[in-house]
Amino acid sequence: MKKAARFGVIFTVVLVDFLGLSFILPLYPAIADKFGLSATAITLLSAGYALMQFLFSPILGRLSDRLGRKPILVLSALGTAGSFVLFGLANSVALLFISRILNGIFGSSMAVAQAYMADVTGQEERTQGMGLLGAALGLGLIFGPAMSGFLGNFGFGVPAYGAAVLSFLNAFLIIFFLKESLGQELRSIKKIFVSSVHLKQFSEVLKHPLMSHILATYFLATFALAAVQNIAILFAEERFHLTLNESGYFFAFLGVVLVLTQGFWVGRLVKKRGEAWVTVGGMVLMAAGYILAPLIEFVWFMVFAAGLMALGAGFYLPALNSLISKNASYGEQGEIFGLAQALVGAALIAGPVFGGGLYDLFGSGSPFFAAAMVTLAALYFAISVLKKLKRLEKKSFFAHD
Repeated sequence: MKKAARFGVIFTVVLVDFLGLSFILPLYPAIADKFGLSATAITLLSAGYALMQFLFSPILGRLSDRLGRKPILVLSALGTAGSFVLFGLANSVALLFISRILNGIFGSSMAVAQAYMADVTGQEERTQGMGLLGAALGLGLIFGPAMSGFLGNFGFGVPAYGAAVLSFLNAFLIIFFLKESLGQELRSIKKIFVSSVHLKQFSEVLKHPLMSHILATYFLATFALAAVQNIAILFAEERFHLTLNESGYFFAFLGVVLVLTQGFWVGRLVKKRGEAWVTVGGMVLMAAGYILAPLIEFVWFMVFAAGLMALGAGFYLPALNSLISKNASYGEQGEIFGLAQALVGAALIAGPVFGGGLYDLFGSGSPFFAAAMVTLAALYFAISVLKKLKRLEKKSFFAHD
């Protein structure tokens, strides 16, 4: 199987997985009306989804190190399809939460997809490969909300049924068109089901100064993004009175920015400046977007501010994933990416609750200002990574001399 075909299938895997998060975003106002939920309660839906990703991303990553990438990706796709069906059938808050929890469990395959990409790419094309996965996330952000905006007109559960069909098709593609990337001789014999929080693994990773600062940047930036991502549509509806279709178009625009950034621009920038510089630039853009958003009274300026956030996210996500991969040994790619995704999961648990709480207590603009402060902390760690890499390059240069 040609590498381009492999990339196409794994691209589709990530795209459909991201529908698990993105398709629900325009539905938040409808969910709030139908079930009588506050902004904090709405964000708990995302927190439940993220909690399962936190718990299961390392497990799925470790399973893929032992059993291979392909069977775990098939399991994830089929489970994700089932969770979408349950969401469409939900007629109570309890079923709504159960469907999101199941979606979080089976949609935790991003670490496996990243490990697959690391298996089939060399050092030079690693960032481009991770950027391709990021572009899939961006397309998911385009397609998911647009699908919800259109299909939601035919009934509350229809967008979920559409996502379920795509997930079943995804499983078909993986079964029949994706070649296993991890040879039998490279599969880990480590235990799979250890402590869910994986404190021992985290403590080992955090002893590495460079990796610990990379992961700190990843966590803080994602926490800030999660704090505003889930209340952005409530903010836009409150301030600009957007319809369901307009909400879908808003998120679709952000997805276009992510696709262009991660699919076309970030790889070129990394070749010229390196991953650390691109990460620093991403933090600056995101902080600027967070600060501008609540100060704006016109919808088109809000779109501009949100575009800055999406541009910054498009820079930092593939750049940090590439740095993580380059600093992890070949046989532990799945586990390290699992740990990284667990940190992302932790940020996606705490971030939405943090943002929703601020929204209810202090007004719609407060989560954005708080996100800006957190992003500045992430910028501090990103600059630290840049300095550490420069020192390592100097040592390597003198060692060769």
